[in-house]
Amino acid sequence: MPDSTVHKTNIFGQEYIMKSSADAALMSKISNYVNQKMDELEESGLNPNSEQLKIAVHACMNIAYELFLEKNKKNEIIRGIEAKGDAFIEFIDDRIKNIETQK
Repeated sequence: MPDSTVHKTNIFGQEYIMKSSADAALMSKISNYVNQKMDELEESGLNPNSEQLKIAVHACMNIAYELFLEKNKKNEIIRGIEAKGDAFIEFIDDRIKNIETQK
């Protein structure tokens, strides 16, 4: 990793030492988000004392699901932009052909 920094973070009551190229503010936001997701699962009735691994795996799956939804949205937007770009290029090509045939 370029310019890696060691970060200390607390997730679900446990301290972790992480090495990352992200700055401290971003690492803090990420840790807070993971904690939020794990807290949501704890509030759903999972016992944090006996089901920590289950809470962690469910949180991981929920975050991965959100990531995949966002990636799909991004890909749909890219496909839409590419289609409009192709249509625009086709329109310009047609206009050029029309202008050339009028000469």
